[in-house]
Amino acid sequence: MEEVEAALYTKTLKTMDEMLKALVCEDQEPNLLVLQIILKVLLPWTTSREVHERLRAVGRIRWLMEFMGSQCKFQEVEEFRVLGQLVGCLTLCCVEQEQEIWQSAVEGLHHLFSFMQLLKSKMLVNHSAEYRQILKDSQTERAFWVTNISNITSLFGKYFNPSESMDFLLVAIDGVRDSSVHDAVTARNMLHMILEVPGLGLVRVSEAVRSIHNHLDSISEPLARQELLRALLLLGSQFSEEVVGTLLGCSLSCDSVAAEMWKILTSQPKSTEKILRELVSRLQGQAPRRHQLSQRPAGVASLAATRALYVILQEQACRQEVKELFPQLYVALLFHITHTVQHTASQEREHNQEDTAAPLSPVRFAVKAMEALLLCAGYKEQATFMMKHGRWDLLMSSDTHHKGVCLLARAMVSLNVEERNWIFHHLMAILNDRDDRRYVPAVALFIQLLKCPDLGSELEDAIMEEMSRLLSDPKTVVRWLALKGLLNLALRQEKVGKLQHLLPDVLERLQEVDRDLIRKAIAVLKHLLASMDRQSASHVAVQVAAQLLPLFHDVRPGSSQEIPSNCGHVTSKLQVLSITLFKDLLELVRGPNRRQMKEHVLQSLVPLLLLVHDERPNVSQVCWDTLSSAAQFLRWHQLSGLIQHKETWRSCDCLVIHYKERADDFLGQTMAFLQNPQTPVREAAIRFLEHRPLHWIPQPIQGESRRKC
Repeated sequence: MEEVEAALYTKTLKTMDEMLKALVCEDQEPNLLVLQIILKVLLPWTTSREVHERLRAVGRIRWLMEFMGSQCKFQEVEEFRVLGQLVGCLTLCCVEQEQEIWQSAVEGLHHLFSFMQLLKSKMLVNHSAEYRQILKDSQTERAFWVTNISNITSLFGKYFNPSESMDFLLVAIDGVRDSSVHDAVTARNMLHMILEVPGLGLVRVSEAVRSIHNHLDSISEPLARQELLRALLLLGSQFSEEVVGTLLGCSLSCDSVAAEMWKILTSQPKSTEKILRELVSRLQGQAPRRHQLSQRPAGVASLAATRALYVILQEQACRQEVKELFPQLYVALLFHITHTVQHTASQEREHNQEDTAAPLSPVRFAVKAMEALLLCAGYKEQATFMMKHGRWDLLMSSDTHHKGVCLLARAMVSLNVEERNWIFHHLMAILNDRDDRRYVPAVALFIQLLKCPDLGSELEDAIMEEMSRLLSDPKTVVRWLALKGLLNLALRQEKVGKLQHLLPDVLERLQEVDRDLIRKAIAVLKHLLASMDRQSASHVAVQVAAQLLPLFHDVRPGSSQEIPSNCGHVTSKLQVLSITLFKDLLELVRGPNRRQMKEHVLQSLVPLLLLVHDERPNVSQVCWDTLSSAAQFLRWHQLSGLIQHKETWRSCDCLVIHYKERADDFLGQTMAFLQNPQTPVREAAIRFLEHRPLHWIPQPIQGESRRKC
């Protein structure tokens, strides 16, 4: 009975073989396209866990290869697309424990080699050297090659085109898995040998990267993992762009497998530089459109690149390469942080959420990557500087981000000349292009680098032109940064002469609504005036004084006066700065400028006399000091004595009596103080009006001159 069943089984298989032959030779000559379709159906069965299924699949492949090897003519195709996969699967089957399977696999490879030679010779008949090599191989190495995996791989491998080599590589990767039915050692040897083939070409690299990522965790055999990672390193060195793009897409959060792959990719200097440059491109949003990440939402590629970079920067092996590429990495990562902060803030505004960075938020992770970059590149002191007093946190909030950028940039002024020059010229290019996404952080970096003493003099004109543009920028934060940049330049005496051309732009900033911006402009003017010669300072002082007067009593919307009094030490700063600078200007004015300045001094007296009643001691005291300087400037000794003894109301009487022709002006100035938010100041204004009505001028006391009041 068993013999009958065996005979029936054999007859059935022969019938199936004839059916396959009929399908392949439907048009009398073998059709390679049909053959490929049949082989694609059979090949997955060679990895079945059922022995009999693998046996039938390998047997049918062996028969088809024997048949095709005996044919002289067939309908040609441009490419026999299953050759690499076919060789790989049969090679793995050559070491099967089941005798029938490995025998069929060995015979199948033998016939496949004959068929491949026939196929390749037809394709290369016009290429004499390659054709002669095929003929030579057909006459040698025919008896022993099937017993050695290395021989099989090397003999077939040198005929593979790039796509066939990749198919063979993918079969080997699949074979080293713990769950594979094939021998992992054999698959590992295949992997090793295909990578050793001289002049190996590969395409579809992304498939190999995804396969490694999918299977690495399921491979426990140490040598197999080592060989697989060696393959990854080779791919990364030769195809860094595609490898980086694919691996970023495999795991946006950089899981443990991806982290191990990134570490391997940056374990050798040759590949590390290429990988880091590709990550810089991703951080800058320059991912090639053909990679899968290009189909994801904007910012996803740079977010994934940040996480990958963070993993890489933990490794000591790549410190030298990181140091060499530090300027590019630093700038790209900083711009990415800015973009992430802006994007996060816009989302939070849409959902009415608080502007804070969660422990694992994208912006916090980006900042951690920046910190890791500084440490890896050897800038521990700078990283410590940012860590103190929560300076890293400033980078994470949209409200304080530009200040955090300035602090980070200030910490990096100590970079070497080459690094600074690269960053500076790169920033100039960005500022010229007006790239909105990178503009604000570029300005913040730019203005901090202005502190560097070794910036070439050939850049002066370009810097001044850029500063003028920045001072007139529509964005408040950019104008604030520009003023900060002028302060940095003003610290260098040799640059002050050039800065004087920017005075009109700086004076315009005194009319800003933003109080911080005005305070910064006052600081700039103070530095510039202190560095000028007497004649220039005298002329400029008159112009500045005219702009400062409205700031003495500023109750416009957004004014510091509107902030609650419990913040007096902060809110009084603008008044103190403006009044103090006005006082300092009086000492600078000389010669013909005194007449013009006298008018501004007279306009300051009523506001100062009323503001001495301000509840904030710093404001009150600076008003007394300035009144004293004003009286000395006017050479008004009686008023000076009254002010010295702080006799407010006698000082007011003296002013009104002496300048009765300015009564209307005094009235208008006093009326404005009736709206002051502080009660003592309003009461002083009312008393000034009631105590000495401005329309009534008393007669001088007998025996006193007009000046004695």
